[in-house]
Amino acid sequence: MRGAAVRRPHPVDLLGAFALDACPPAETATVRAHAIACPSCAAEVDALVGVAYGIGSTNTAPPPAPLRARVLAAAGAARPAAPAATGTLLDAYTIQVAAFGGLLTALTDDQWFLPSGPYRTVHDLVVHLAESDHLVAAGIGVAPAAAAGRRARPTQVASRRWRHQTDGMIRTIAGADGGLLARPVPLAGAPGVRKPLVEAITQRAFETWIHAEDLRGTLRLPPESPPPDHVDRIVRFGLALLPGAIDAAGKGRTGWVRLRLTGPGGGAHAVPLSSARTATDDGPVAELELSAEGFCRLMAGRVTPAETGVRIRGDERAGADLITVAATLGCD
Repeated sequence: MRGAAVRRPHPVDLLGAFALDACPPAETATVRAHAIACPSCAAEVDALVGVAYGIGSTNTAPPPAPLRARVLAAAGAARPAAPAATGTLLDAYTIQVAAFGGLLTALTDDQWFLPSGPYRTVHDLVVHLAESDHLVAAGIGVAPAAAAGRRARPTQVASRRWRHQTDGMIRTIAGADGGLLARPVPLAGAPGVRKPLVEAITQRAFETWIHAEDLRGTLRLPPESPPPDHVDRIVRFGLALLPGAIDAAGKGRTGWVRLRLTGPGGGAHAVPLSSARTATDDGPVAELELSAEGFCRLMAGRVTPAETGVRIRGDERAGADLITVAATLGCD
């Protein structure tokens, strides 16, 4: 498969726009996927990014927002959008990175300092995301970004670090063997917890989507949902952590709960109420029903249990404990 990717036509007409963060999300994903398997295009992108940041670090007067918008719109109209890459382990992460990067590209200087989600500013949000990504990036050997120029603005530094790390992780993981994918790396928001890289990259996709949603809220853009299979992957990642979290909260007990998640990415899941237990042939002590996306947002701390509209049947205390602990997982 990797050889087939190299034989695809080189997207030379997109490399300059990609280096300037001027591609729409679909084209960004396409260039990323191609550069992963094409050393020559990857080197060209790195060189162009270096030039772009070098120019940016010596120019403190960005172009007026209306002019920038017109230029990007004209560039987009000059060529059709390419389809996003799909069907790989990295698909969810690559798509969310492209979407988040597109939102950063659209920010004005003033918008960088607006509140976003639980963060004081957009800049703080990006710094937080880069710090979370660093836990995985460092664990798989991605080198830190080169130092920015002395006159680089803090927003440029934060954006450059985030982009460098995400590109490095995507390239490294794309060429990984089973040994690297099984390597334990730290999970963000869970001190001392390490999981195989194949699970950690799902958390990175999850957190990147959540922070993209934070940015959309800041920019008053409509929310966007991940594809159903990506929602399902996020759900399963969170459910694997939940029994241990229930124990840590002092609420572990015998029995299990049937969690019915509705909507795209939904399904029925048996959730033990302790990491020392498994679901058995005995019936569940409770059944919970809520939307799959609502459950994801709950795990990220973006909605409260009451706001999910969860319905509990059976042992209400057991059901309430599960949903309350899910809201404290800190998967953001």
